[in-house]
Amino acid sequence: MDAVFFWLYNQSMQAFLDHFILGIPRLYLKQYPYAWIVFIALWAWPPSLIVFIFPAIILLGFFMLHWHTSAWLSTLRADHVGADGKFYVDRPPVLFQRAVKNIFILIAAAGGISFFLNQQIGLEPWQVFLMVVGFSLLYRDSTFFGAPTTYVITSAGIAIYFAPGNLDYRLFLKFSEIDRIERCGYVRNKGWNCFARTRAADGLLLIPKNPNGFTKLIEKLFIAPKDIDQFRAQLPYGFN
Repeated sequence: MDAVFFWLYNQSMQAFLDHFILGIPRLYLKQYPYAWIVFIALWAWPPSLIVFIFPAIILLGFFMLHWHTSAWLSTLRADHVGADGKFYVDRPPVLFQRAVKNIFILIAAAGGISFFLNQQIGLEPWQVFLMVVGFSLLYRDSTFFGAPTTYVITSAGIAIYFAPGNLDYRLFLKFSEIDRIERCGYVRNKGWNCFARTRAADGLLLIPKNPNGFTKLIEKLFIAPKDIDQFRAQLPYGFN
């Protein structure tokens, strides 16, 4: 009996926490950490302490954003998994070389800015450096790591989580709404919406049955799963 109560309690608490974090706009989740960065940068902390606090604030920001995505997956599983239990998740990875290159450029730019300002605005160079790097990593995270993107296939349809900046899009497209899925590369100026970490040369174009599109803002939707062949294999007969 105690085990059943404990399970029910955990399930209800998880649902509460999932809805709580999903109710907070992504912009606010990004604002709280870099508000602390300003506090840390402007306060007269010993540099030896900053070395530990500053990375902790950055990690807290990324943790909250990751929690946001995980909560979406959890609620999606609860709401859309059918009797067959189908729940295929595809998460395109961060392009490591691109991320490293952009972060090195950021560090060089922040170092240059802090050197030239050098106490001209009443701040130490290291304070300016921390603010520039901290703001950029959290506020412009998609510039360095690409837009966080997750695709899920259930027995009823395709779910998409896409966060290109300070907003996030959470879609669930039923298979009954999709006319066909074509494999192709992304083409500009065709009115396609691109919900992908990067605009890949190979991906899938979702074409709606409704001639007016999936929604008022989304007509045809281009996605770029990590493993396109495996993704297509998970689709129901007629779409793969």
